[in-house]
Amino acid sequence: MRVVFNVIKPFAKEIFVTGFHGVGIVGHIAVKHLSRSCDVVGYVRYKKMPPVVAYEGDRLALQSEIFSCGKVTGVVNNYGLIDDAVYDFVEALSEWVVRSGFKLAVLFGGLDGRFRREQGDLLRVAYTTPYIKAGYPLEGRRLEQGLQIVGPLGLLLSHFEMRGFPALVILPYADRPADPQAASVALDHFSRLFDVRVDTADLRQLAEELEREYAEVRRQLEETKREESHYYI
Repeated sequence: MRVVFNVIKPFAKEIFVTGFHGVGIVGHIAVKHLSRSCDVVGYVRYKKMPPVVAYEGDRLALQSEIFSCGKVTGVVNNYGLIDDAVYDFVEALSEWVVRSGFKLAVLFGGLDGRFRREQGDLLRVAYTTPYIKAGYPLEGRRLEQGLQIVGPLGLLLSHFEMRGFPALVILPYADRPADPQAASVALDHFSRLFDVRVDTADLRQLAEELEREYAEVRRQLEETKREESHYYI
């Protein structure tokens, strides 16, 4: 499957960020929140995009958008990924990030709160070997042996490891189907590590909006039966 990255404006090439619709929708909530204070500088086009589009404010929010502001550039998948598209999309995304000349990648995801070891335990991190070797900032306990990062996030981290690219994954514990508090923990951690100012005041409202939107998207797709594959939501 051919994946095309259409860039229409200049973008920062320091820190790349993204996340997916995993546990607590944490990865997507965090990246979507970051994108809302940035400019859309391009989009990603591929054959098996979700057949969905909707207005966001006064503009159409496309399936996969490239956004940038300050030293951060990212990709937000507004309507999730179809199973059949995951491998090709992630492979193309990792190649584009490396080829574009970014210094490092920061990925957001969620951990099932049932794995929390003790009260007040907020998050875990995972990282590629080049991230450690490059001496980039690191705080938080590493993901325990036996716990796994699955889905597009795990695949993307694997690709960055194979490509010798510095990448960090921030994994707060999530306790709700859509967990804005967990996303806030992830963004606060990101802000502290990389000196990027992030206002998380309206995260709860964003999480509620996204939860309603995804429920409606799932309902409509099931009714139309345009795709037999499941979504990573």
